Amino acid sequence: MRKWIYLWTVVCTALVACDVETSDNGRLDGYWHLTGVDTLATSGHRDVSEETIFWAVQFDLIQLKGADRQGVGREFYARFDRQDGHLTLYDIHEKNRSAGDPVVVADSLVVVHPYGIHEMVETFKTLRLGKHEMVLQSPMLRLTFRKL
Repeated sequence: MRKWIYLWTVVCTALVACDVETSDNGRLDGYWHLTGVDTLATSGHRDVSEETIFWAVQFDLIQLKGADRQGVGREFYARFDRQDGHLTLYDIHEKNRSAGDPVVVADSLVVVHPYGIHEMVETFKTLRLGKHEMVLQSPMLRLTFRKL
């Protein structure tokens, strides 16, 4: 009897101690490489497949990571919501632990332009979300990604 009480206590403790968080992101979760940027107003296209611009998506956070041609990297984090075929990014922070991960403000928004973000709250329409490709469109740009 003592053995069963002990076993039951261990099982209950294990179940209570676990906090299972799951993501409803489906195919959006993962590591995405930005490969193309289309400017809608001019119909221009820029191939960025040789550049290191990445979006890493997990749970409700997107990590924006990239490096310029000299190899100097910058990293940002943004919260996001998905509803009705739209992806909305907001609350963007620059990764800088010593400065407390400062919020990107409107005056410094240019730092996230290489990632396709031009607004403090940027909403993209999801045109395609497949196993290996994602296409997002904002009022200004169409972004094409390849999943790694």
